[in-house]
Amino acid sequence: TGRGRRSRPMSPTRSPHAGPVGPVAWAADDAARRRGRVAIFNATRPDGLDGGWTMDEQIYELMRAHILAMIDEEAEPDGTVALKRVVEEAQRRYADHPLFPKGRVRNYCTFTKVDLEARCEIERVVGSSPQRIQRWRVSD
Repeated sequence: TGRGRRSRPMSPTRSPHAGPVGPVAWAADDAARRRGRVAIFNATRPDGLDGGWTMDEQIYELMRAHILAMIDEEAEPDGTVALKRVVEEAQRRYADHPLFPKGRVRNYCTFTKVDLEARCEIERVVGSSPQRIQRWRVSD
């Protein structure tokens, strides 16, 4: 289903944006998915929820697949890709997609990236500027 439910121990080198989030967030996500939505997680927010905001499940799954594919297919040899590249490519690829009638894709990509960090599917590279992301590392 692509829900990314993981509960891995935090590493001392992880970003504060990294998950996992607690049961309140997962319960909200289960409820949202019953309505065709996805609860957007943010590990820096209380209960792991970004203000109770939800996203259409089809948009979320498209952005999730895009972000993960960009990491898998476009990463540098170190396994990382610039977030700016991921977001720009999402805008280029999906601006005319029927899920985005106004052509605005960037924010959906960015919100999904934050959510995937909280779900422990991806992580930002600590100290990288501009920001780089990679698949979640099992351990350091």
